[in-house]
Amino acid sequence: MSDLSVDYAVLHRVRHNLDHIAELMKKPGQEMEHVNGDSMGVPELAERMDDFGDEWSYGIKQLTKFSGKASEALLKVKESFEKLDHELAEANKAQGKGGAKGAGK
Repeated sequence: MSDLSVDYAVLHRVRHNLDHIAELMKKPGQEMEHVNGDSMGVPELAERMDDFGDEWSYGIKQLTKFSGKASEALLKVKESFEKLDHELAEANKAQGKGGAKGAGK
C-alpha cells in the first residue's frame, strides 16, 4: 500500500485561480467581441479584424467554461479526499478502541 497525500492549500489556491480566470478575462473578451473592423479602412483588414474579434471572444468563453469545469472537478477531488480522511480516522479510532478492550480480557 502506498502513501498518498493532498496539499489542501495548493488545491484551494489552484481552484481560486481557476475561478477568477473568467473575471480576469471578462473585460478583454467584451472589448474584442465589439471590435469593428470598419475602422481599419482596408476591406480585407476590416474583415480579418472582425474575424479576430469573434475568435477571441469565443476562445475566452471556452477558457471560462473549461476553467469552471476544472474548478468543479478539483472541488470533487478535495471533498473525496476529505471524506476518505474522515473515514480512515474513524476506522483507526474504532480499531484502537477494539484493540484496547480485547487486551483487557
